[in-house]
Amino acid sequence: MTKIIMVLIIVAAGLVAYNYVTTGEISLIPGASLSEEEQEVKSLSDSFRTAQRMLKQAERGAAVGGIGNIDMVDDEMNEIEQIERDLDTLINSLEEDSAIEKAERLEREIEVFRRDHR
Repeated sequence: MTKIIMVLIIVAAGLVAYNYVTTGEISLIPGASLSEEEQEVKSLSDSFRTAQRMLKQAERGAAVGGIGNIDMVDDEMNEIEQIERDLDTLINSLEEDSAIEKAERLEREIEVFRRDHR
């Protein structure tokens, strides 16, 4: 019985740690307590992370010499620019302090990313 309880505690701790690393929030279930505004910011954040990942893959492919991959790099940079414009629009409409804080954090991440990819 104690082994089962220990396994459950370890699994729960692992889940909380994973959620903290991926979302920046300490919770057992990610996104369970997010407000609508926070969910909108999270959606943009997820889109940005996906575009970042795709851009890195395209850059690796372009380094090998694929012309098609250069177009993918441009597409992903355009996607990131669109996310940045959507975030600017969203920030102006946010009212919750926690959502504004998360949006500003994402805005800083995008600025750092764009500075590093000039």
